[in-house]
Amino acid sequence: MNIKQIRLDSFGPYENWTFKSGPNGVQLVYGANESGKTSLLEGMRSLLFGGKHKKYGYVSGSLELDKEGTAYHLGRQNKNLDFYSPGEPSIKDEPNQLWWHGLDKKTYNRIFGLTLEDLQGVDILNEVDVRARFFGAEGGEQLGGVVKSIETNANDLLVASASGKRRINVLIDRLQENKACLSALGEHETQYVELQQALKASEDTEAEIQNQIKEWQDYREGVEMVLRAWDTYRRSEEARRRMQQFTSPDTLDRDAFLSIDEGLREARQNMQLWLDKEEALKPENFDPNSPFTTYGQDIEDLIQQGAKWEQLRRECEEGEAYIAKVKEQLDFSRGLQSSWRKDESVPTDVNWFEGERLSKRLRTAKDQLLYWQSQAPSLQKEPKISEDSSSVDTGENSPVNAWAQQELQAVMTDIADLESRLGEHGSIRMATMPIWLQRIGGIGAVVGVLMSLAGLIALESVLYSIGGIILLILGLGLFWYGWRLRHVDDSDVARLMRELERLQQRKSYLETQLDVPLPVASDVPNLETAAIEQRYNDEGKQLQANYEKALAEWQAWIPEGAAKSLDEDDFFSMKHEFDQYYEQLRTIEGYEKRLDEHKESLRVIEDQAVTLWYNLGVEAPVSPTELKRIYNQYKNFQQQMIRWEQKESQRKSYRMEYDNWHRKEKELLLEQKALLEKSGVSGANEYRQKLIDEDQFKQWETIYKQSQVQLDLLTPDGENKDLFYRRLREGNKENWTDELAHADQELNARKDAMANLYEKRGQIVEAMRALGSDQEQREAIQQRQELESELESALEDWATQVVIAHCMERAQQSYEEESQPKMLELASQYIKRLTNGAYTFDMWGLQDGLALLNERGERLPIYHWSSGLADQVYLALRLALAKVFSYQVDALPIILDDILVRFDEDRQKSALELLAELGEHQQIWLFTCQQQVYYMGQAIAGIDTHILQRA
Repeated sequence: MNIKQIRLDSFGPYENWTFKSGPNGVQLVYGANESGKTSLLEGMRSLLFGGKHKKYGYVSGSLELDKEGTAYHLGRQNKNLDFYSPGEPSIKDEPNQLWWHGLDKKTYNRIFGLTLEDLQGVDILNEVDVRARFFGAEGGEQLGGVVKSIETNANDLLVASASGKRRINVLIDRLQENKACLSALGEHETQYVELQQALKASEDTEAEIQNQIKEWQDYREGVEMVLRAWDTYRRSEEARRRMQQFTSPDTLDRDAFLSIDEGLREARQNMQLWLDKEEALKPENFDPNSPFTTYGQDIEDLIQQGAKWEQLRRECEEGEAYIAKVKEQLDFSRGLQSSWRKDESVPTDVNWFEGERLSKRLRTAKDQLLYWQSQAPSLQKEPKISEDSSSVDTGENSPVNAWAQQELQAVMTDIADLESRLGEHGSIRMATMPIWLQRIGGIGAVVGVLMSLAGLIALESVLYSIGGIILLILGLGLFWYGWRLRHVDDSDVARLMRELERLQQRKSYLETQLDVPLPVASDVPNLETAAIEQRYNDEGKQLQANYEKALAEWQAWIPEGAAKSLDEDDFFSMKHEFDQYYEQLRTIEGYEKRLDEHKESLRVIEDQAVTLWYNLGVEAPVSPTELKRIYNQYKNFQQQMIRWEQKESQRKSYRMEYDNWHRKEKELLLEQKALLEKSGVSGANEYRQKLIDEDQFKQWETIYKQSQVQLDLLTPDGENKDLFYRRLREGNKENWTDELAHADQELNARKDAMANLYEKRGQIVEAMRALGSDQEQREAIQQRQELESELESALEDWATQVVIAHCMERAQQSYEEESQPKMLELASQYIKRLTNGAYTFDMWGLQDGLALLNERGERLPIYHWSSGLADQVYLALRLALAKVFSYQVDALPIILDDILVRFDEDRQKSALELLAELGEHQQIWLFTCQQQVYYMGQAIAGIDTHILQRA
């Protein structure tokens, strides 16, 4: 029996409070101190058994129960019971009388509903109710009830007290009073005394005959008991012989296998049932297994992306065209660059820091060399002036004139080259055109922004917004292109003009040098002039070497793809063109990245469409138009499906039931396979045969044990059991039958003598009645006879009750001795689990008191137990008692309140695992105030965890 829901309308701290249990067998409820756990335990006890709580009074609330798959409502409103199964008449009996064989609330509180205080002690094993209910095997509970009933009947007849008011006590007192009265009335009548003596003699004779009858009855009962024991003995021998035919059964999980087997049988029956019902409703002209049934949602999902699909296709086509156009523009702008060659690619990585350093170094070396040239010293010597000293040699042999002419020719060549390059550039013609391009691009970008805003806000048109975005992109591109043309052209022309101005200055200087006449040196050398000339020449050589070295390093640094004629003044224009090129290239790469994202989105949609086409068996090309056609077909199919489902709505429920049972069958088959592998059995049939052998073994074992118990009961008091068994083995049934017949003859003879004696006594009594002197004496005699007769009958009843009580008590003791070790063995297993294998019960030393055995076999008496170990032993005993009760009567819910407080963490975990295992067959409620127990329970399968909240 399981508790599914608790409702407390009014009980202690609980008002209109409801709690639902989880699906697992163990319900672990965490609550701090004073949160109401113990009050909830008392409320559950009161709802199950009723009664008035000494603190909270009567309970008002209800329990929703589940017993063997049937729901019950158990409600109580003060003293009123509201007990019924939904849809059934109200039940008047209490649940303990209806289901639990009269189990009282006290015994329940001692075994099933426990607080830490209730858990203490082992004296529960000696309580009469517990012994009768929990140690009685095969009717032990009924034996206990019968023993109680017999003792009650015997006590109602006689009590060992002088002031007792039971039936026999009252009859004896009245008989003594009657005898005293008769003695006073008949003392003067001698004859009456003689008759009394004769009556007394007849009573003595009666007693003698009664003794003889008793002896012959005892003898006859002994013979009859042997005859009865003979059949029982033969039955036990037959059971033992049958047991030897079967080996001791292996340890098989009978309950699990039979539960799985029953579940499989039920699942297959229900599968066939629902399949037959579904076949009866099978349509004729409509195929419910059309691909539209399976892939309808895919069609719905894809049709929702139809507009996006078309937009992506259009944007991808337009994007490719736009990127191709931008690449053309990039190639065109590349042709306009002066620092980079068009026939080679622009490098990706250039050390501009090194280039700037080398250009500065080359410019410095060049400026120093030019400055040296401009500071050429006078080469005149101090000759002796002749009369024609004023004449100057202007011939070609002058070193200064020859150098100036050569340098002037080189400068003129460079000037002509620059002028030709300026003419090719057409700077004057191109100067005005980029301005108009920028203006047109700016206007187009503004119009595109306005169109996009209008499409998004006012018109709510996607196409209008897309057109505005495209116009914005084209306008920005045209504006950038015009800006680039202006700045590129301006930078190139400025650079060329600067270079041309520098060459013009150089040309003017060289022309002035040509006009300076050089004096003719005299033949007489001038030492100072020679030294100056030597220093000048040496400095020139050094500066020329520096310049050539800087020029060589500069030319070596010029990147691949750049014009080799670039000098140090072209560095910044070359870097500017490089930056502009890669800025445009990165812009194109950004466009290509966004285009790739669009293509990827388009590919995902088209892949979904291809998969859908394949699943639907469509051979047409993938396109949004084809999708619309498929969607229209799907809508038509849905309409047909709706009409079909209106007619065949039951089929779905049948198929759902069939699928549920089919899944259950698969799960059960997997469980059965795991169970067979665990048991080492090849198949289910072999497992069933082993179970049958085990059943036969247990049946014959039960018959053997029952026969042994009956033989023990039939063994006469005081006779040795082995001697009694030997009589049975060596005896002859025919001789015992003859002796029984002889005993019957002797008893009949004694009974005839007793009848004659009663007849003679009757005559004596009649004579005594006739001698009665007055009415009072006759009434006293009559009263005496009635009292004696009634007393004799009451004594016979009392003696019978005493004998039966003695026999039944021995039978009950025999049952208890048979069952109690099984309970203790089960408790020993639980102790081993709770203590992680450290202790078990000392089963062989129970006569010396309850004790434990450690792993080394050492005995640990009860007075050496720690408080935590004692709690574990007491818990194991209660769990074993509850398990035994579940075997005999019903698996009652176990309610435990803070019983793990003195357990350490390892044994708390072991206790939770044991409770989870027991919870598979019996519901367990565990209340705790320890958070670690709550967290442990969350980590163990089979335990539902809750936090107690009264609000």
